[in-house]
Amino acid sequence: MANMTTEGLTEFSLSLEELSSVPDNIFDRMLNGMAEVIERAQKSKGRAYGVYRTGVTLESIRRGKPRRDNDGGRIAITPQGKNPRGTSNAEVAFINEFGKRGQAPRPFIRDANEESADAAVDAAARVYDEWLKSKEL
Repeated sequence: MANMTTEGLTEFSLSLEELSSVPDNIFDRMLNGMAEVIERAQKSKGRAYGVYRTGVTLESIRRGKPRRDNDGGRIAITPQGKNPRGTSNAEVAFINEFGKRGQAPRPFIRDANEESADAAVDAAARVYDEWLKSKEL
């Protein structure tokens, strides 16, 4: 009958347990890192599409606080506040994104989100990798 011995199995199972319990502050930093990349991309893409007369709407694009739910985590990146005319910056961005009669759509938000997806994931991965290295994993 053959015998099998293992070394390091206990440490390996502990490492997997540590991986499954990412602290909330690391999770928040990952979401914020992703949101920062997307926020910059939306502003940049908006300028490229010509979605600015005064720049108020594009400069109002900001990320909110990370929130958790049953599906994981989320962070909203939306235009905040109102312009000098009293119109919601979110409404102005919506009209630019989807157009209206006499105005063609300029989908700067969708395009920015799609183009910056890989860079956003890389930003989150860097935070996660730093955390793993701090745990010597």
